[in-house]
Amino acid sequence: MDISSVSQLISGINNNQGNKDNQGNSPIPGMPPAATPPNVGEAAGTDFGAAGTYQAGQQAQEPETFTIDRERVSALWNQHQERVDSFRRMVETLLNQQAERQGLAQGWSLRDIEITDEMRAEAQEMLDEGGYFSVEETASRILDFAVALTGGDPGQIDVMRDAVQRAFNQAERMFGGELPEISHQTHQAVMNGFDEWAEAGSASAITLLNR
Repeated sequence: MDISSVSQLISGINNNQGNKDNQGNSPIPGMPPAATPPNVGEAAGTDFGAAGTYQAGQQAQEPETFTIDRERVSALWNQHQERVDSFRRMVETLLNQQAERQGLAQGWSLRDIEITDEMRAEAQEMLDEGGYFSVEETASRILDFAVALTGGDPGQIDVMRDAVQRAFNQAERMFGGELPEISHQTHQAVMNGFDEWAEAGSASAITLLNR
């Protein structure tokens, strides 16, 4: 081999080595270099954060929301008010009837009626101890109704107190501003029953309901 042929051979080897360097050390002349794998997190579009952890299928949970049913609340409130008003009217009726019997027993009435001895005797019997309009019987009916209406819930005692007081005030107005003594005694007996209920936290503590 002459010198010229040797020079061409060396030049070709050098050129081929240069191509390898320029093409990312590709093992095959003329082929593009192997691609560098991308960062896994970047390829997936996921930020793994400082901890670098990730659970497949994990999703952020939306906070649970609640909606007030205003129509239902209004209906329940109206129902509650109707029951309280019914209780108040019942108490007012009982006090009026009791006061009326007291007047009959004493020979007077707000109504324009003729009072006979028989009417007076019957009224007095209803007012005496154990009678339908006696202090104990009237107060126990009021308290019994209050317990039944509230299911014995001590949290409703103040509502019942207020209804009784309003009924008592209305009955007083109907009787010219003053009720007979028996009505005041009945009012006090009812309030005492509420006190017992509140102190014990249970309607079973009301003395008048345990006779």
